[in-house]
Amino acid sequence: MINKTPLGKTLFGILLIVFSEMSFSCSTIKTANSNTISEKTDPLYLEIEKLGPELTVKNKVPGVAVAVIKEGKIAWIQSIGYSDLESKKPVTSETIFNVGSVSKLVSSWGFMQLAEKGLVNPDDSVDQSLTKWHLPQSEFDNSKVTLRRILSHTAGLSVHGYGGSDQGLPLLNLEESLNGKTKRNGETVHLISEPGTKWDYSGGGYTLAQLLLEEKTKQSFADYMKQNIFLPLGMKHTSYEWTAEMMANSATAYDEQGKPIKNRVFTEKAAAGLQTTIADLAHFAELSITRNSRKLNKVLKPETIRLMETPVLPSSSEGESGLGYRFMNYEGFRTIGHTGENVGWSAALFIDLPSKSSIIILTNGSNGDRVWFPIYQSWLKTVKTEK
Repeated sequence: MINKTPLGKTLFGILLIVFSEMSFSCSTIKTANSNTISEKTDPLYLEIEKLGPELTVKNKVPGVAVAVIKEGKIAWIQSIGYSDLESKKPVTSETIFNVGSVSKLVSSWGFMQLAEKGLVNPDDSVDQSLTKWHLPQSEFDNSKVTLRRILSHTAGLSVHGYGGSDQGLPLLNLEESLNGKTKRNGETVHLISEPGTKWDYSGGGYTLAQLLLEEKTKQSFADYMKQNIFLPLGMKHTSYEWTAEMMANSATAYDEQGKPIKNRVFTEKAAAGLQTTIADLAHFAELSITRNSRKLNKVLKPETIRLMETPVLPSSSEGESGLGYRFMNYEGFRTIGHTGENVGWSAALFIDLPSKSSIIILTNGSNGDRVWFPIYQSWLKTVKTEK
């Protein structure tokens, strides 16, 4: 978890009163699954129904959307609070959220589709395949940077993450980003260790993979993902672009003080720029569990997803990854998935493959991790009990 400095007691008190005086909006979507008990009698549903409003008020996060998967199927979706405080617009299953680094998990499906199509080999040198930009020369071997290592954070690359730009400002191109112009400290994407020798989280690697996809397909990354991943999977409310339609249904982002802020936009879309709904992302998690060939609609082969969910060596005490999927160990329980944070947003997707269970949590506040982590703990107790 990220440790954050507590806010002043006076400000906290004022905001607590403001949030408390609002009547919270809660709604539920349940799915057709005869093997799942009704959400109204599901103890986890009832616990989150009570816990969610308390956590959002306490942490100045207006809204949260939660989806739970049981036995490989979406059991229910619960929406709590507001997508926009000023208008008191409620969160729904169709509210758009930015999901931060969960973007990497989803983008990995696009990159692995390139491999299935024969456009790239996961074990070939990425640098040697590029024409528009190349890794700076260093003491390390650029030719050993492969797509497999990039997606598993074992490529030895720099740049942990990105801050984005205020919506409405012109975006720099990928080459400028790779050269460090989108980073306040001017950090370029470069090798900081020999590829394949250690695990080191790198958003910069995913930006390099984004450039590879665009060069190989002659399409923008956002267009490719929409046409080849999202639409075939039925994820109609998911995009790496802030389109007018997306903005109309988007939640408002709120900072650590609970103040509304402008959306951040990213050149580095594969690493941090995904917008989606709780319903769409839950469907994605469902497919990650079931690997149902019919529902995958030829986007990826089941065996490819199984490979992506397998650990790639080396790992370390700092982290372990498959291809896009991270292995997490919160509360001593091993799951796969990803978490993500951008300013004004926080998201988490956890999957327990053995029990075919998952929880997906989206929030529209910088303090969202303080909301989703207790909800994750409640889910974890349920999963452990049912095993």
